[in-house]
Amino acid sequence: MHYVSAVVRRFFLARSWAAALLVLLGLSSPAFAREADAGAAPAAAAGSTWCGDAPYVNWLLDPGVDDLFPVIRTASMSDYDASMAVAASIQFYLQNSITRDQLNACYLKVTPVGGAGGYNVQVRSSDPRAASYGPTQIAWLKNGRLGLQGVQNCQKDSTCWEPKGSGLACVGPWQFYLPLGLPMISQKMVMLLHYPPYTAMQQSDYLNNATLNRWQRLLVTVGVPASDWTLYTTTVDIFPIAAPGSGQSGCFPTASATNYFGSAGSGYIPTMLGALTVTPPAGAGNTVPVIIYGAEAIGYWNATYPAAPVAVNKAGSTKLSAAATQTTPYMGANHPIAAVYQTCTSTPGIETMAKQDLTTACFAQSMAATPAADPVSVAATCKGNYFAATPAPAYASQICVTAVIDKSPQFAQWTTAQAKAWCDAHNNSPCPLPDYTSGK
Repeated sequence: MHYVSAVVRRFFLARSWAAALLVLLGLSSPAFAREADAGAAPAAAAGSTWCGDAPYVNWLLDPGVDDLFPVIRTASMSDYDASMAVAASIQFYLQNSITRDQLNACYLKVTPVGGAGGYNVQVRSSDPRAASYGPTQIAWLKNGRLGLQGVQNCQKDSTCWEPKGSGLACVGPWQFYLPLGLPMISQKMVMLLHYPPYTAMQQSDYLNNATLNRWQRLLVTVGVPASDWTLYTTTVDIFPIAAPGSGQSGCFPTASATNYFGSAGSGYIPTMLGALTVTPPAGAGNTVPVIIYGAEAIGYWNATYPAAPVAVNKAGSTKLSAAATQTTPYMGANHPIAAVYQTCTSTPGIETMAKQDLTTACFAQSMAATPAADPVSVAATCKGNYFAATPAPAYASQICVTAVIDKSPQFAQWTTAQAKAWCDAHNNSPCPLPDYTSGK
């Protein structure tokens, strides 16, 4: 099956099987979130020497989760080895979720259960939120099965799975891949995206790709602390299928998302959205907001919620289902990586896209700071900051620095300090762009 051949390279290829077994036995620390998250809350460690009196929290995952985690499986692998591989994958991604949720846990261990199968999860934490983490993960994985169901149905349809046609280049590898390892209880917003880039699965980290790296930079630019940016990354993809990150957009049309993953299909998208739009502190009737990125996700949203249409930087609020008791703020946005393909003469130009994307990040930060605020008013304020005829110096600097970094060479990207120095010397006007070779 397509969905069982995904590869977890960071954990299983960069680390030996012996290391993985040590983690499972509690004799070594599990893989932590990537270095970019170093400022987040302390990560859980698979050792209990410094746990003090922190209580144990246990829960059981059923055997059905095996197919929801990317694991190398071979014909020669024994059932025991396969279960150990899945347990290590569960622990790896759960570790990232715990870290990015800023849950203060000192111990994490996932072990296979003999007999009927399944996996026992054990956490030690004095954080009162730890008690709800088990039910939350179990519910998240139950919703994830709807994504798997949609993929299995898509695979049976040649017009859905790697379709062929004029102008399409829908080449593999395509793999079922859920947005694992992200916040599940403390998120400040939910991202509705198109599909995950295959590199995210190769890196075993949903956040380790150009799209989310740029989103991080935008958030920090508008004032989100570097230690908190992962709280703005909880994601639902309208296609939970990892695929090459460019040239594939036409291969994942809105109609297929609706037919296979929307309410007309497996129900994965609305179910996961409803579960992840949690109530923030002082929410006053609002959930955390949803930001809808890119033409395809916007197309899905507008087809699903015709009474609440979105466009780039257009905000509002709606109930996500007839049964919803709270309203959900929302905003439409460019795809987070789209700006890097623009120029000073394109339509829209790089400067305009920088303004739009900073407006989006401002909206996310402002709604997190004031959850009960009117999203339309928040959007108008943010847009006014960046689209003023003469933006204030601080906003003009953010626009210029963002555009200049966006267009710097991919493998020699300018730092914020480099871009700011250039912008200061050029009156915060990004166009014409720098000569990146000479720095002038």
